[in-house]
Amino acid sequence: MTQTLGTRPGRTDDAEVDPRIQARRDLVTRERVARRRHRSLVAAGVAVLLGLAWAVTHSPLLAVRRLVVTGTPHVPAAAVIAAAGIHEGDHLVDVDEGRARDRLLALPWVATARVDVSWQGTAHLSVTERRPVAAVVSGPHRWVLVDRTGRALAAVAAVRPGLMVVSGVAPVKPGRRFGEALVAPLEIAGSLRPGLRSRVGAVVVGEGGSIELLLRSGGVALLCQPDELAAKLASLTTVFAHVDDQGIRTVNVCIPDSPTIRRVTT
Repeated sequence: MTQTLGTRPGRTDDAEVDPRIQARRDLVTRERVARRRHRSLVAAGVAVLLGLAWAVTHSPLLAVRRLVVTGTPHVPAAAVIAAAGIHEGDHLVDVDEGRARDRLLALPWVATARVDVSWQGTAHLSVTERRPVAAVVSGPHRWVLVDRTGRALAAVAAVRPGLMVVSGVAPVKPGRRFGEALVAPLEIAGSLRPGLRSRVGAVVVGEGGSIELLLRSGGVALLCQPDELAAKLASLTTVFAHVDDQGIRTVNVCIPDSPTIRRVTT
Protein backbone atom coordinates (compact mmCIF):
# COMPACT_ATOMS: atom_id res chain seq x y z
CA MET A 1 0.00 0.00 0.00
CA THR A 2 1.35 3.36 -0.99
CA GLN A 3 0.73 6.42 1.30
CA THR A 4 1.52 10.03 0.55
CA LEU A 5 3.18 11.91 3.39
CA GLY A 6 0.91 14.47 5.08
CA THR A 7 -2.28 12.52 4.50
CA ARG A 8 -4.15 10.13 6.66
CA PRO A 9 -4.89 6.61 5.53
CA GLY A 10 -8.36 6.22 4.18
CA ARG A 11 -8.86 10.02 3.64
CA THR A 12 -8.30 12.16 0.58
CA ASP A 13 -7.74 15.97 0.35
CA ASP A 14 -11.06 16.51 -1.30
CA ALA A 15 -13.02 14.72 1.43
CA GLU A 16 -16.28 16.54 2.08
CA VAL A 17 -16.95 18.22 5.51
CA ASP A 18 -20.18 17.44 7.26
CA PRO A 19 -22.58 20.38 6.56
CA ARG A 20 -23.52 20.62 10.21
CA ILE A 21 -19.88 20.97 11.27
CA GLN A 22 -19.26 23.59 8.59
CA ALA A 23 -22.34 25.54 9.67
CA ARG A 24 -21.10 25.54 13.26
CA ARG A 25 -17.70 26.78 12.11
CA ASP A 26 -19.28 29.58 10.10
CA LEU A 27 -21.43 30.61 13.09
CA VAL A 28 -18.40 30.76 15.40
CA THR A 29 -16.52 32.88 12.87
CA ARG A 30 -19.42 35.32 12.46
CA GLU A 31 -19.81 35.66 16.25
CA ARG A 32 -16.08 36.32 16.65
CA VAL A 33 -16.18 39.03 13.98
CA ALA A 34 -19.30 40.54 15.55
CA ARG A 35 -17.66 40.69 18.99
CA ARG A 36 -14.59 42.38 17.58
CA ARG A 37 -16.74 44.91 15.75
CA HIS A 38 -18.75 45.56 18.93
CA ARG A 39 -15.64 46.12 21.01
CA SER A 40 -14.25 48.50 18.41
CA LEU A 41 -17.48 50.47 18.33
CA VAL A 42 -17.61 50.67 22.15
CA ALA A 43 -13.98 51.82 22.35
CA ALA A 44 -14.60 54.46 19.71
CA GLY A 45 -17.74 55.63 21.50
CA VAL A 46 -15.93 55.91 24.84
CA ALA A 47 -13.11 57.86 23.21
CA VAL A 48 -15.61 60.26 21.65
CA LEU A 49 -17.46 60.73 24.95
CA LEU A 50 -14.21 61.33 26.86
CA GLY A 51 -13.14 63.85 24.28
CA LEU A 52 -16.47 65.64 24.50
CA ALA A 53 -16.37 65.58 28.31
CA TRP A 54 -12.86 67.04 28.36
CA ALA A 55 -13.83 69.72 25.86
CA VAL A 56 -16.90 70.69 27.87
CA THR A 57 -15.24 70.68 31.32
CA HIS A 58 -12.26 72.65 30.02
CA SER A 59 -14.30 75.21 28.14
CA PRO A 60 -14.69 78.82 29.33
CA LEU A 61 -18.26 77.96 30.32
CA LEU A 62 -17.01 75.84 33.22
CA ALA A 63 -14.22 78.06 34.52
CA VAL A 64 -13.82 80.29 37.57
CA ARG A 65 -15.33 83.60 36.53
CA ARG A 66 -15.65 85.35 39.90
CA LEU A 67 -13.77 85.31 43.20
CA VAL A 68 -15.56 86.28 46.42
CA VAL A 69 -12.91 86.76 49.11
CA THR A 70 -13.28 87.47 52.82
CA GLY A 71 -10.02 88.35 54.49
CA THR A 72 -9.00 89.85 57.83
CA PRO A 73 -6.89 92.82 58.92
CA HIS A 74 -3.77 90.64 59.03
CA VAL A 75 -4.72 88.43 56.06
CA PRO A 76 -5.94 90.73 53.26
CA ALA A 77 -7.92 89.45 50.27
CA ALA A 78 -4.86 89.51 48.00
CA ALA A 79 -2.97 87.24 50.41
CA VAL A 80 -5.94 84.87 50.56
CA ILE A 81 -6.04 84.55 46.76
CA ALA A 82 -2.28 84.11 46.49
CA ALA A 83 -2.22 81.40 49.15
CA ALA A 84 -5.26 79.50 47.84
CA GLY A 85 -3.86 79.42 44.31
CA ILE A 86 -7.28 79.86 42.66
CA HIS A 87 -7.67 82.48 39.96
CA GLU A 88 -10.20 83.61 37.40
CA GLY A 89 -10.06 81.38 34.33
CA ASP A 90 -9.08 78.22 36.21
CA HIS A 91 -11.11 75.18 35.11
CA LEU A 92 -13.61 74.16 37.78
CA VAL A 93 -12.75 70.47 37.49
CA ASP A 94 -9.10 71.27 38.21
CA VAL A 95 -9.77 73.21 41.42
CA ASP A 96 -8.82 71.20 44.53
CA GLU A 97 -10.83 72.78 47.35
CA GLY A 98 -9.18 70.68 50.07
CA ARG A 99 -5.67 71.56 48.95
CA ALA A 100 -6.57 75.25 48.70
CA ARG A 101 -7.95 75.14 52.25
CA ASP A 102 -4.77 73.50 53.54
CA ARG A 103 -2.73 76.27 51.94
CA LEU A 104 -4.81 78.91 53.68
CA LEU A 105 -4.49 77.16 57.04
CA ALA A 106 -0.71 77.24 56.63
CA LEU A 107 -0.76 81.05 56.84
CA PRO A 108 0.40 82.07 60.34
CA TRP A 109 -2.64 84.23 61.16
CA VAL A 110 -5.33 81.89 59.79
CA ALA A 111 -7.43 80.02 62.36
CA THR A 112 -10.14 78.66 60.05
CA ALA A 113 -10.53 78.62 56.28
CA ARG A 114 -13.33 77.79 53.90
CA VAL A 115 -13.17 77.21 50.14
CA ASP A 116 -16.35 76.65 48.12
CA VAL A 117 -16.44 76.54 44.32
CA SER A 118 -19.84 76.44 42.59
CA TRP A 119 -20.59 75.18 39.09
CA GLN A 120 -21.87 78.66 38.33
CA GLY A 121 -18.22 79.75 38.25
CA THR A 122 -17.93 81.47 41.64
CA ALA A 123 -15.15 80.65 44.10
CA HIS A 124 -15.80 81.68 47.72
CA LEU A 125 -12.64 82.04 49.83
CA SER A 126 -12.89 83.10 53.46
CA VAL A 127 -10.65 83.00 56.53
CA THR A 128 -10.85 83.95 60.19
CA GLU A 129 -7.71 84.98 62.03
CA ARG A 130 -6.14 83.92 65.29
CA ARG A 131 -6.08 86.23 68.30
CA PRO A 132 -2.74 87.02 69.93
CA VAL A 133 -2.63 86.64 73.71
CA ALA A 134 1.08 87.12 74.41
CA ALA A 135 4.27 88.56 72.97
CA VAL A 136 7.51 86.61 73.31
CA VAL A 137 10.68 88.68 73.51
CA SER A 138 12.90 87.84 70.53
CA GLY A 139 15.50 90.62 70.78
CA PRO A 140 15.94 94.29 71.60
CA HIS A 141 12.62 95.95 70.82
CA ARG A 142 11.46 92.83 69.00
CA TRP A 143 8.67 90.44 69.90
CA VAL A 144 6.83 87.48 68.39
CA LEU A 145 3.06 87.49 68.78
CA VAL A 146 1.57 84.16 69.84
CA ASP A 147 -1.99 82.84 70.19
CA ARG A 148 -3.42 80.68 72.96
CA THR A 149 -2.32 77.45 71.23
CA GLY A 150 1.33 78.52 71.14
CA ARG A 151 1.40 79.33 67.43
CA ALA A 152 3.70 82.17 66.41
CA LEU A 153 1.77 84.75 64.38
CA ALA A 154 4.12 87.58 63.47
CA ALA A 155 7.28 89.43 64.44
CA VAL A 156 6.58 92.98 65.63
CA ALA A 157 8.51 96.01 66.83
CA ALA A 158 5.91 97.10 69.39
CA VAL A 159 3.45 95.38 71.69
CA ARG A 160 -0.07 96.70 72.03
CA PRO A 161 -1.56 97.09 75.51
CA GLY A 162 -3.30 94.03 76.88
CA LEU A 163 -0.82 91.43 75.67
CA MET A 164 1.22 89.50 78.19
CA VAL A 165 4.96 89.81 77.57
CA VAL A 166 6.99 86.61 77.99
CA SER A 167 10.77 86.40 78.17
CA GLY A 168 13.21 83.54 78.53
CA VAL A 169 11.68 81.44 75.74
CA ALA A 170 13.48 80.81 72.45
CA PRO A 171 11.51 82.46 69.61
CA VAL A 172 10.28 80.59 66.54
CA LYS A 173 9.31 81.70 63.05
CA PRO A 174 5.72 82.79 62.33
CA GLY A 175 3.56 79.80 61.49
CA ARG A 176 5.41 77.44 63.84
CA ARG A 177 4.56 76.48 67.40
CA PHE A 178 6.48 77.13 70.58
CA GLY A 179 7.48 74.18 72.71
CA GLU A 180 6.68 73.15 76.26
CA ALA A 181 8.46 76.18 77.72
CA LEU A 182 5.57 78.41 76.70
CA VAL A 183 2.77 76.22 78.08
CA ALA A 184 2.87 77.66 81.62
CA PRO A 185 3.17 81.33 80.52
CA LEU A 186 0.16 80.90 78.22
CA GLU A 187 -1.83 79.29 81.00
CA ILE A 188 -0.98 82.24 83.23
CA ALA A 189 -1.85 84.76 80.54
CA GLY A 190 -5.22 83.12 80.04
CA SER A 191 -6.15 82.81 83.72
CA LEU A 192 -5.06 86.11 85.30
CA ARG A 193 -8.01 88.03 86.67
CA PRO A 194 -8.20 91.77 85.96
CA GLY A 195 -7.04 92.79 89.44
CA LEU A 196 -3.89 90.68 89.23
CA ARG A 197 -3.33 91.19 85.53
CA SER A 198 -3.08 94.95 86.02
CA ARG A 199 -0.16 94.35 88.41
CA VAL A 200 1.82 91.93 86.21
CA GLY A 201 4.09 93.36 83.53
CA ALA A 202 5.72 90.20 82.20
CA VAL A 203 6.23 86.47 82.69
CA VAL A 204 9.83 85.29 82.91
CA VAL A 205 10.79 81.68 82.27
CA GLY A 206 13.98 80.90 84.15
CA GLU A 207 16.43 78.05 84.29
CA GLY A 208 14.72 74.68 84.64
CA GLY A 209 11.39 76.16 83.65
CA SER A 210 10.89 78.19 86.84
CA ILE A 211 8.36 81.01 86.57
CA GLU A 212 8.58 84.60 87.80
CA LEU A 213 6.12 87.45 87.34
CA LEU A 214 7.58 90.92 86.97
CA LEU A 215 5.32 93.32 88.83
CA ARG A 216 4.63 96.78 87.51
CA SER A 217 5.44 98.12 90.95
CA GLY A 218 9.01 96.89 90.51
CA GLY A 219 8.86 93.69 92.53
CA VAL A 220 8.87 90.04 91.52
CA ALA A 221 6.37 87.28 92.24
CA LEU A 222 8.11 83.91 92.57
CA LEU A 223 6.08 80.90 91.40
CA CYS A 224 9.03 78.47 91.17
CA GLN A 225 8.18 75.35 89.16
CA PRO A 226 5.23 75.54 86.73
CA ASP A 227 2.91 73.39 88.82
CA GLU A 228 -0.17 74.22 90.87
CA LEU A 229 -0.44 77.43 88.87
CA ALA A 230 -4.10 78.01 89.68
CA ALA A 231 -3.41 77.73 93.42
CA LYS A 232 -0.33 79.97 93.21
CA LEU A 233 -2.17 82.68 91.30
CA ALA A 234 -5.08 82.48 93.76
CA SER A 235 -2.61 82.90 96.63
CA LEU A 236 -1.01 85.88 94.89
CA THR A 237 -4.43 87.45 94.35
CA THR A 238 -5.20 87.07 98.04
CA VAL A 239 -1.87 88.68 99.00
CA PHE A 240 -2.53 91.76 96.87
CA ALA A 241 -6.05 92.01 98.21
CA HIS A 242 -4.67 92.54 101.72
CA VAL A 243 -1.31 94.29 101.30
CA ASP A 244 0.06 97.29 99.46
CA ASP A 245 2.26 96.16 96.60
CA GLN A 246 4.37 99.33 96.71
CA GLY A 247 7.80 98.64 98.13
CA ILE A 248 7.52 94.88 97.68
CA ARG A 249 10.74 93.23 96.52
CA THR A 250 9.48 89.66 96.25
CA VAL A 251 6.29 87.74 96.85
CA ASN A 252 6.96 84.04 97.15
CA VAL A 253 3.98 81.79 96.43
CA CYS A 254 5.97 78.67 95.58
CA ILE A 255 4.04 77.07 98.43
CA PRO A 256 0.55 78.47 97.79
CA ASP A 257 -0.67 78.01 101.37
CA SER A 258 2.35 79.81 102.83
CA PRO A 259 3.15 82.97 100.85
CA THR A 260 5.98 85.17 102.02
CA ILE A 261 6.72 88.82 101.32
CA ARG A 262 10.01 90.70 101.31
CA ARG A 263 9.99 94.47 101.07
CA VAL A 264 12.62 96.91 100.01
CA THR A 265 14.56 98.13 103.02
CA THR A 266 15.02 101.87 103.41
